[in-house]
This record gives sequence, structure tokens and C-alpha cells, in this order.
Amino acid sequence: MSVMTMGFFPEIITIDAGDSITFINNSSEVHTVTFLSGNPPINPFSPLADVKIGGNVYNGTTVVSSGMLLPGQSYTLTFTNPGVYIYQCIYHAGMVGIVVVNPAGTPYPMTQAQYNQVAYQEVTQSLSNGESIFQQVNIPATPGPNGTTVWHVNAGLTTPAVASVQLTPASGSDVTGTAQLAIVSPGEMSVEVDLSGLTPGKTYQVQIFTGASEAGGRLTYTLNPVVGGSNGTGTSITTVKVEPLDPYIPGSYGIPAASWYVNVSSGDTAVSLGDVIAPAASAMRFLPSTLTIHVGDTVTWTVNAPDEVHTVTFVPQGMEIPEFGTPVSLIPAGGPVFNGSGYYNSGPLLPGQSYSLTFTVPGVYTYVCLLHDNMGMYGTIVVLPNGPVNSQQLAQLSTMLNQLSGLSGRVYNNSAQISQVDARLSSVYGTLSQMNATMNGLQNSTASQGTLMQVVNARVSGLQSTLIVLVILVIISLLLNVVLITRRR
Repeated sequence: MSVMTMGFFPEIITIDAGDSITFINNSSEVHTVTFLSGNPPINPFSPLADVKIGGNVYNGTTVVSSGMLLPGQSYTLTFTNPGVYIYQCIYHAGMVGIVVVNPAGTPYPMTQAQYNQVAYQEVTQSLSNGESIFQQVNIPATPGPNGTTVWHVNAGLTTPAVASVQLTPASGSDVTGTAQLAIVSPGEMSVEVDLSGLTPGKTYQVQIFTGASEAGGRLTYTLNPVVGGSNGTGTSITTVKVEPLDPYIPGSYGIPAASWYVNVSSGDTAVSLGDVIAPAASAMRFLPSTLTIHVGDTVTWTVNAPDEVHTVTFVPQGMEIPEFGTPVSLIPAGGPVFNGSGYYNSGPLLPGQSYSLTFTVPGVYTYVCLLHDNMGMYGTIVVLPNGPVNSQQLAQLSTMLNQLSGLSGRVYNNSAQISQVDARLSSVYGTLSQMNATMNGLQNSTASQGTLMQVVNARVSGLQSTLIVLVILVIISLLLNVVLITRRR
């Protein structure tokens, strides 16, 4: 799956003291379920993040953690004391959930089936937001030295850090409205609150609390007040300073998936409130996934997701893809100039960090993220020589296509991704096959070498570089999947 949600679903659940919750990792990512209870955060890069802490009973005061949960694994925790408890995934900044524990015997606000429906709606909305990421990728290239070009690739991408909150009446009031939260720059969040049902001329306080609206919490941000207008409506806009979601990841500015609520009050009485539910969705892809450049050009990869860490790693043929966490996966290697061979690695790239390579040798080069290669996070750089592509180079590409086409059956049997790619490019493949047949016919004809070159050059001029790139895309689609399938751990 190319889009992953980064949340616990449902984001808020209410139980009674003595009840247990089973957390199931239904994603392709690894996660933790960690209750810090006000203790300092755990470094996501430390061995402590991976191990289980505490038992399976939580009293609200100690640190308990599932440790690393692989896809399909679960973790069960029993809650003994009433309270509002925030938990998180250590690996993904902002992936937060809330457990509200009421005294034993308190009626439940929802059944498991109803919570399942809430979870489904939250997941659906998050995935829908995530799919929109692919329409947002439009990074312009910039001029480089000596007539070269610097190209830019997103190493993963996350949905924008925004949230829309519905404010509902409380304490018998008629006040309703919305709050729009958005990270507008690193360390700054804008909050716009629009209310109706206000008393004209009356001033209302607006605050953000950490906790859950149904159970309360602690004051986190004080926003500008709202004054009721003559028609009973009012608006305030506030910009507040925010800290990184994870202190160990300086660029992790965002809105937590849960744990905040907006409170509108008159004096000490809440008149309207709503929970901030904003699970992020991340694209586990390099965008664009295939980039065509020329010799001498530079590619810069940047991690723009506040909740993810990635690598950019070129693994030479014959070398096993390193397991992330091993020394070879963590240490940058290869230098800034890529010569077409050898092992090149960015090392872990934190949110906001970049990695650049200048390519000096023509070729088709694949690379992976060592953390997410099992999720299909790989990319391709096609390096063309400077100047026009001649007929010999075109023939070489056609030969590669013939050699790789025999492997397609194996690829289709082992990878659903290549089937999808083939379906999307089927019409292109047919055109390329015709081109290849034409070239073979020309090569087998008795025409003179000069005539042959004229015909081939005419064909090249007609198709230009567009079809060449499409040939490469088909080759890449086959080659990537063959390589990744046969070299996976």
C-alpha cells in the first residue's frame, strides 16, 4: 500500500476501570503503543523504543509500552484507574490516541460495533486525504552550475498539517461553530474560530486543552477571544508558537492525530467545544518515483513528512538490501558524486533534511528506502547522455526490453504492483513492441548501412525522446520488481 494512515482508530475510546483494550497493528508499518504518563519521551532511534516496557496492566502513573509491533501483531492492556490517558507511537511523531477510563460500572457511550464504525470513518477520511498527496507533487527544477539542472524529489510526503473541528453546544448553550487549525510555518500554528449563537457584545474565551472534551484536560494554548456581533456571530484568528511533535526530531511540526480539544467558555462555563481529530496519512513513495535527467545533473531528495524517517540508498547488483538498523544502513556512504556503481546511502534522513547526488554516468539506477522497501518505496533515476540519443543507444534499449520481457511472467506471479503498472502502460508497451519489430526488420534487411541509419534516425526524430523515456519506464517496471523480489531478505 502506497498510502499509510498514521493514527489509532478510533482516536478516542471510553472504557471503565478494569476493562482491557487490545491494540492490533493492521498496517504494513511497525508501530508502538506507548503510555508515558507524563514521563520524558523515548528517543525513537534508541534500542529502548523497540522493547516492551512494563507488564499488561496500566495504573496511569508508570511508563508502559508494547515495544515494536510488527504488522499483524497485537498488544493488550488492562486499565485499573479512572483518568484520561494519552498514548502514542514512538516511531511516528503525532500518532497519538486517547483512552478515557471511567469508574467501574459507568454506562458505555458506545458499543464496540459503534466504535468500529467511527474507526472506519476516520480511516476512510485519512486515506482519502492521503490519496490527494499525489496530485500535490509539482516541484520545479532549478538551474545548476555549468548549464546543469538540479532536480528535486520528495522522500515521502504527508498530508498537510491542518484540522477542522466542529464545535458543539455545551452546558445548555446555543453556541456552535468551527475551528480551523493549520501549521503555517515551522513552529507556528494558525487557529481560526468562527462561532454563532453568541450573545451580542459578550466576550467568549477560546482555549485549546490537551485531553478529551468529554473528560477534560490541561490548558495548552490560549487563543484570542471572540466577541459576539449584533447578529450573534463572531470570529477570532490567532497564531501560536508550537513545539516539535517529537523533541528528538526537530522538524516534526504538526498537529497531533488526537489529544487536543477546543473549548469556548463564558467565564468558567464551557459553552461549546470539540475534539481535534487529525490523523495524518503518509505516501511511502519517492515523488516523482521516476526521474529522467542528463549527465552532470544533481538530484536532491528532501523528507517533507513531519512523522517519517527515510533513507535514499543505491544498492549495487549482487549486494543484499541492508536491514535498517545495521551499521551499513545507518552510516552515509558513497559521497556526493554517483559514478554508476557501488553502494550509496544517505543514512537516516529526519524531517526537513536533504540528500544530494550528482550523476556522471548514463544509465538506469534504482534506489530504495531501507525502512520501507517492503512497502514498495523505491525509485528510479534515468540518466541520459548529453546531446541527442543515437540509433545505437535506442537499439540497446530495445534489446534490454526483449531480454526483460521474458521475466515478466515471474514478476506478475510475485508482485501485484507490476500488474498494475503493466495495465497502465499496456498501450505504450504495444507501441514500443511495434517500434522494436520495425527496428529488427530494418536490421535484417539488405538495405545499405547508410540507408538503415537514415531510416533509424528518421524514426528517432519522429518519436524523439518521449518514446525513449517510455521504453525506459517499461524496462524499469520489470527490472525493479525482478530485482526487489529476488533480493529481498
